[in-house]
Amino acid sequence: MAKPVPNSLKAPPFPVGYTVRVSPRAKHVRLKFSVDHGLEVIIPQGFDRSQIPDILHRKQAWIQTTSAQIEEQRQLVTAATLTPLPEAIALQAVDQTWLVEYQLTRSPGIDAVEHSNNRLLIQGNTEDISACKQVLRRWVIHRATIALVPWLRQVSQQIDLEFGKASVRSQKTLWASCSHRKSISLNCKLLFLPPPLVHYVFVHELCHTIHLNHSSQFWTLVGRKEPNYEALDQALRQAWRYVPPWLDHS
Repeated sequence: MAKPVPNSLKAPPFPVGYTVRVSPRAKHVRLKFSVDHGLEVIIPQGFDRSQIPDILHRKQAWIQTTSAQIEEQRQLVTAATLTPLPEAIALQAVDQTWLVEYQLTRSPGIDAVEHSNNRLLIQGNTEDISACKQVLRRWVIHRATIALVPWLRQVSQQIDLEFGKASVRSQKTLWASCSHRKSISLNCKLLFLPPPLVHYVFVHELCHTIHLNHSSQFWTLVGRKEPNYEALDQALRQAWRYVPPWLDHS
């Protein structure tokens, strides 16, 4: 019979609030932070919940660091509700800056029309700020599809890793993802990042077409394809700072 653990060795109640979610697909315990939901503990079915406090205390350093980052993002979210519509949109990844003009018309809808010299005209009921931001978001997805998918295909050929389909969306928490069918989904917000970080995201996801996990074999492959991956991966953790607040929140 195992000896009882002395009270002095037991983890005290964790000071940060969290929620627990049971996932039928989870094989291990996973911690997830988000602006909307805070700290979420994702557990497999049948997992002993009494082990959660010990897991949280082992991950306390990561939780404190990530919590501070999330709080800063939350403050940006609050500021975003007061953020005016952009007069210029700088797409750092492709070295483009678009000047945005707004034209109020009697039309009930809102359209985004591209003109020469990188001018973007938003016309319609431009007094509806939320609707304008939605139109701008759709436009960013459109520009990202034009720019990022061919770029991904080029990197795929360069590092000799094939993928299936590619799509562009506006994810909240992921820069990109890869499915078991080797389909890659890109976040339109990549357009606002420096080119080296975008290139690294492509390499990272293309390596997932071989290893759909973050095992040592995966990181070995990433290191072969991108020797500077550690510094790039670290920089990517702060890359959300490049994304304008109006893009995420209406």
